[in-house]
Amino acid sequence: MKRTLKKVVCAALIACGLVTLGGCGGDQSGVAVRGDNHAQEPAKTTNPDGQYKIYLITMDQGSNYWQLIDEGCREAVKDIGGIEYKWLAPKNHDAKEQGECVDKAVADGVDAIIIAAITPTDVNPNLDKADKAGIKIVYVDSAASYEGVATLITDNERAGKIAGETMRKALDEAGITSGTIGIYSIGKTQNAILRDAGFRIAFSDTAFTVAPTVFSDSTRQNIKDDVAAHPEYVGLFGTNGQMCQMVVEQVKESGTHQRIIGFDTADFTLAMIKEGVVYATMQQKPKEMGREGMEIAVKALRGEFTEKNFLKDMGVNVLTKKDV
Repeated sequence: MKRTLKKVVCAALIACGLVTLGGCGGDQSGVAVRGDNHAQEPAKTTNPDGQYKIYLITMDQGSNYWQLIDEGCREAVKDIGGIEYKWLAPKNHDAKEQGECVDKAVADGVDAIIIAAITPTDVNPNLDKADKAGIKIVYVDSAASYEGVATLITDNERAGKIAGETMRKALDEAGITSGTIGIYSIGKTQNAILRDAGFRIAFSDTAFTVAPTVFSDSTRQNIKDDVAAHPEYVGLFGTNGQMCQMVVEQVKESGTHQRIIGFDTADFTLAMIKEGVVYATMQQKPKEMGREGMEIAVKALRGEFTEKNFLKDMGVNVLTKKDV
């Protein structure tokens, strides 16, 4: 399948303090480690044919999104058996710290690594060490450009186009046939860029104008200021859960009533859909990514999965008020 998609896809979500902390390196710096959802010992099972050691390495552990990937991995661990499993992540959403997580996994003698790479290239040297040690590499959510067994992702351009088509439906239901739509993004990450591009495609043949994207660049005020400055916008698109929340907070404060489309299923977003403030959100499938990633890793270790660079779009669901 298309390797170019694999090379350009990476994502970023912010971390929050819901983790048990430890170090991937010997100096105990910069990394969160969690054995299970309750920050206890690593999940272990027994297998008469021997035990595999498999680590999940995400961008952080604070986001509900990564927690769902972990949950999917754990379900597969329980069903398959014979797996020692641990979840590692940088404390600070930092590529260097993520590389240290990979190095720790190698030092711990893992058989496979399931990883959501923070950037396409920064952890490649660490992954090269893992590969040379015979460790299987499976990507979930976002891939590095280093060759792996498989990549399970969301096709973010396609998902962005679906978000745009959903916005068109919301505007049509409201009898709105023209106007300007704002897009709000956490930064120039590949996932956000692709969602943005797909969203714009959905409006390429319409009377609507999609405004230049506004980036938070780590400050909420950028987003809130732009939303406040443009009460005439007929629609607003937040390219992830954090952006959607910032948009909604300002809309509520301003007392305006634009159609809002979000991305991902943060509790706040779902609550706003129930309340009727947000029209819909795009639901990725992180739990399925985790489960299938673990299954593929085990099959690769058993010699049952021999493909290289296998790529699968996990797709998105559109959640509206009737779904939450």
